[in-house]
Amino acid sequence: MLAHTLISYLSEADYLAMEMTSQERHEYVDGAIFAMTGASRAHNQIGINLVSFLHTQVKDTRCRVYMSDVKLKIAHKKTYYYPDVMLGCSQNETDAYAVTEPCLIIEVLSPATALIDKREKLIAYQNISSVQEYCLVAQDKYRVEKYTRHQNSQGWFLDHYGKEDRVPFVCVDCEISVRDIYSGVLA
Repeated sequence: MLAHTLISYLSEADYLAMEMTSQERHEYVDGAIFAMTGASRAHNQIGINLVSFLHTQVKDTRCRVYMSDVKLKIAHKKTYYYPDVMLGCSQNETDAYAVTEPCLIIEVLSPATALIDKREKLIAYQNISSVQEYCLVAQDKYRVEKYTRHQNSQGWFLDHYGKEDRVPFVCVDCEISVRDIYSGVLA
């Protein structure tokens, strides 16, 4: 989760060196670093449900699922985020601590980060050419918003999913029920 506290300005190299030894995680946006806060149990369970499902779908493929401790590097913006869930299928990944070409990014919304996830990160993620889908998952109600890149243009479709729906993931050709996303969280 991203806190709104600006810590200081650092070079990209200094940020990466600091992050290797820091007890806390920090997101980096063109020199500004932001300390991450802890997640709620609901947030964590939703993330586990999604990672478990996606891992099962891709376990015998070249694709990999990553949780919130692996950075997303957006090189052209000198930015590093820690998405809640990422899925990548690129064989071009060389950094042991960061992904640069995910096809799916999922953020679980919280009161402290919802606006950042819906505005700043939405724009940043949509500008990564490998990203085909970006999902925003509420943690307090059955609500999933999914942005899907239109195959023939730079446009995006926005779909909303509720309790009785199934969310398709085009990047790995599978779908999960919204109820399964919230298993152990909502009745």
